[in-house]
Amino acid sequence: MGTALVNFVYTTMKKRLNNPGSRYWLPTLLKEVKAPDGGTLTPLRAAEWKLGPIGGEQGTLVGDTIAKAWWTAVADAFDDAQGREDESKDLPEDLDAFTPRRSEANPLPTLSFSSVEIHHLPNAAVGELTGLTEDSDGYRGSVRITLGAHHCGEWKDRDQIRIKSRYLLCQEVVAADDPDDDSTGPLPPTTTVARGLKGVSWPKQVVEGRGTLELTARDLSFDVQVALHVSGRGPGRTLAARVDSISLAAGVTPTFCLDGKNLTIEDEWTDPKLIESWKRAALKAVNSPDAGRELRAAMEAALSDPGQRDEFSMVVTQQLAAALDGVLGPVSTGALPVEGSDTRPGPVEQYLFDRVRHAVNSPTSSFYPPAVIHSLDDPVLVPYRIPLLDLGPQSVEGIELSAVRLHDVTVHGLPNLLIPPEDARLTADGIDLTLRLGRITDRPDIPGTRGADGSPLRVPEPPLVLTGRFEADFPPSGEDEDDVLSGTFKASLTRPSLAAGLVFSGPDADALEISLRSLDLELTAEEVTVDVTTGDLFREVIRGLFNSTQVKTVLLHGMRERTAARKDEIAAGLSTAARGIIAAHLTQ
Repeated sequence: MGTALVNFVYTTMKKRLNNPGSRYWLPTLLKEVKAPDGGTLTPLRAAEWKLGPIGGEQGTLVGDTIAKAWWTAVADAFDDAQGREDESKDLPEDLDAFTPRRSEANPLPTLSFSSVEIHHLPNAAVGELTGLTEDSDGYRGSVRITLGAHHCGEWKDRDQIRIKSRYLLCQEVVAADDPDDDSTGPLPPTTTVARGLKGVSWPKQVVEGRGTLELTARDLSFDVQVALHVSGRGPGRTLAARVDSISLAAGVTPTFCLDGKNLTIEDEWTDPKLIESWKRAALKAVNSPDAGRELRAAMEAALSDPGQRDEFSMVVTQQLAAALDGVLGPVSTGALPVEGSDTRPGPVEQYLFDRVRHAVNSPTSSFYPPAVIHSLDDPVLVPYRIPLLDLGPQSVEGIELSAVRLHDVTVHGLPNLLIPPEDARLTADGIDLTLRLGRITDRPDIPGTRGADGSPLRVPEPPLVLTGRFEADFPPSGEDEDDVLSGTFKASLTRPSLAAGLVFSGPDADALEISLRSLDLELTAEEVTVDVTTGDLFREVIRGLFNSTQVKTVLLHGMRERTAARKDEIAAGLSTAARGIIAAHLTQ
């Protein structure tokens, strides 16, 4: 089966994860994920993001804007100092010989966030499972998670990721000697001394702008590397998922946008008339490509923190367990079958196969064979009817019969059906199994059924029984018509079996198709006992006829042919039943 089985399971769950009407809807699940600090993803918090220097054209504009705003403050402080006679002697005559510049030592503005809150993270959807490969303990692959994916319900106005934070924007600026040219780049500070400038630092100062902001992020997608493996050994095994890494999606460039109305400036020393200049500088810094790149990296680091990945792994594992328990029924500790398969499947396939083997032997499971048999309505198997079995001409004790026919043959007791774990084997394209009839004792309840009194139906007692009418024709004598003996019969089948080869196809459980490669009745003539009821004098003769090896062999041959002829019809019924059972349990 290889990767096909894992893809089948993932595709089945992907529909539910992206369906707002499903209990497995991803936003609902992610709201329950814990963050390493004990909080949740609504919002995810981070103490600090150091975004670092802002380079390029935007960095230059931001730094120059800050330098010019600082120079206005310097000029105001210079004018104030000149008015104080005790300090004016420590000042140059004017500021014409100087120019405000970004510091040559630290020319780029730097940006950092603190008290970060990332809102609307759970509004996510999953993409395809790609790069699926098998290794010694399971499978590994990549799933793309797209944020801001839904526009309905509580997420109707939350289709963008919002980041609320405090920020600190810093730029080292200097009063430099004016080079008297057209240059605008960074310069070293002047060596000219100027004392008494209050509120500013001469000739060098680290200017800080701080406040709060709220920015939006669009087109955020992450590639999540996941592993599926089996934890534990023997009958106590469980299926587990592990998130190995979370990284920004390749080929997708998210954008961050800060609107001026969502930005505050809190620097007390800044003259009110310079607020807009500072605001423009902060907007340019946050909206710059460098800041965007660092914001993306910071979000990636927050989500891929080892503690956070452990939380994601735990939630995925829990949901896998919930889905399997819902569809197949829970497994008591140590109750999982441990027998291997001829095909030597990987540990994940073997685990899933063993879960199926456990389910078909659990009276509480919807896949319990008596429940499945009862659920089929096309064809109906409870009871299973064969309109006619023609046994052909027969002879017994010297009496010749031109024809023996069985009418309205009804098979009773099919729900007494088991598939013991040792009688199921995983093959390259499906499962080979042997269905054992008439092996269940104690008459357990059949899940999903109701009798006339409203209580569950119970598994019928063995053995399997066939009832119906018979006709035995004597050949005509002379001009006479055939003489026909008629009556009823009852055949008891001792512990019969059906050998079946099941093949599975379809991309997911909603399109699952089961075909029967083979369906063979395993029963010998010695395991069949027939009784007849007839008012004719030939009752004992007819009873002897039906209990003869010859007739029972013909009877079994006819039953095998009829059963095999209906295998496609039965397979279609099994497909419908399996799809219905899985869909019902994944919807609850």
